[in-house]
Amino acid sequence: MAQFTQLGLSGKPEGKAAQNISNPRERKSSGKRTSAALAGASLAAAVLTAFLLTSGCSKGSSSKPAATSNQAPQATPVAAAPAAPSPPPAAATQPPEVKKPVHRASRQHKLSAYTNPAYGVSFRYPKHYNLKEGDEANLQWDGLGPVEMNFVQPGGSTLTAVELPGSMYAGTDFTSAFFNVSVNPKLTSAQCEQFAWPETGGPDAEPLIPSKAKVGATEFNEIQAYAEAQTRQADAKYYHVFQNGMCYEFAVGLETTSEDSGDGLKAVDRDQVFRKLNWILSTVKIQPVDVPEVAHATSVSGDSNSQ
Repeated sequence: MAQFTQLGLSGKPEGKAAQNISNPRERKSSGKRTSAALAGASLAAAVLTAFLLTSGCSKGSSSKPAATSNQAPQATPVAAAPAAPSPPPAAATQPPEVKKPVHRASRQHKLSAYTNPAYGVSFRYPKHYNLKEGDEANLQWDGLGPVEMNFVQPGGSTLTAVELPGSMYAGTDFTSAFFNVSVNPKLTSAQCEQFAWPETGGPDAEPLIPSKAKVGATEFNEIQAYAEAQTRQADAKYYHVFQNGMCYEFAVGLETTSEDSGDGLKAVDRDQVFRKLNWILSTVKIQPVDVPEVAHATSVSGDSNSQ
């Protein structure tokens, strides 16, 4: 507003106006001058106002950056790296099945059981062995005749027999092997401890003395026998035990081709064969029974075929 004062727009014009009132022309011209002056003053005021507004706006706009120029520059935000796409969910798959090693059970573990309720005798044997009963239980040595019982008195009969498969020892001199069970209800306990044969050889030979042998849970009287022909050789072991008022006989035997056969076959492991046979003997159980009269009759009727 000091600018208006400097331009003289606020001074008093009373003196000059009084001097010009008496002359109309002068009043007229004076009025024109006054109007022109007022118009010029108005124009100047408008220009000044516009200038001031423009200046004020320019100062306002220029001061704003100045105020912000003292502030710490804002860090330009760095665009975040695009997140790696998450892997698609794995298909629900079962873990690969681990194959367990197959343990093939030995044939020795696949067992069958034999039981004779009339005489209370039972045992176990490998399932792939051959069980024989009745007349088939009366075995034959190949080229050496029948497999005989070894009781000191007649009256015995064979209940059952188990044979090893003929192909069990292929490529060797193995011919056959067996386990059999016989019973003689006519013998006393003392007679059951004796054996009919064999002798040591020769007419003057003394009979062999039986020995005690515990196989499994049973103690037996044992004796060994031997026979040989031109092309065959037989080995047998006999075991006697007295129970239920009877004499039980268990025999294990092995037959092979003799060395004189000339076939050149490898000798079978004889100890291994007898271990298999004795394992069957170790499973024998004899339960208490009352032997019926029919059993005695059967034993007597089979006497002619047993010796």
